[in-house]
Amino acid sequence: MNNLYARCVFFVEDAERALAFYTGQLGFALDWNSQVDGRAWVVQVSLLGFELILNQVDDRSQGQAGHGRVFIGLDDDQVAALLAHLASKRIPARRVEWGRPTLRINDPDGNELFFWLASDDDWSNLEIPTLES
Repeated sequence: MNNLYARCVFFVEDAERALAFYTGQLGFALDWNSQVDGRAWVVQVSLLGFELILNQVDDRSQGQAGHGRVFIGLDDDQVAALLAHLASKRIPARRVEWGRPTLRINDPDGNELFFWLASDDDWSNLEIPTLES
């Protein structure tokens, strides 16, 4: 066994709202959608090879929404594609310190997508809408 197939799970208050945010605003593709009573409940979305599961909270997971964080390390040859995508979608991001300069995107529940560069770049050339710290 060489490689494990793993995905991060973000708990969300409203899976329909989260699905709309990830596919509509961030440009993720919908991979699958498990519904309850005709509404999204657990879905998988993907972008540029990254897969993420969004799970509606229930009685057993109440209080878990918005506590997720995923770290995505980028190789130098992946940066241009990500930045082009963020610019084309006008995705607001924030530069934060997490050991070194990090690009952070938050979903409506507060879950965090953290992006690091392989090099020591500080995201100073980032030309997308940013949120104030």
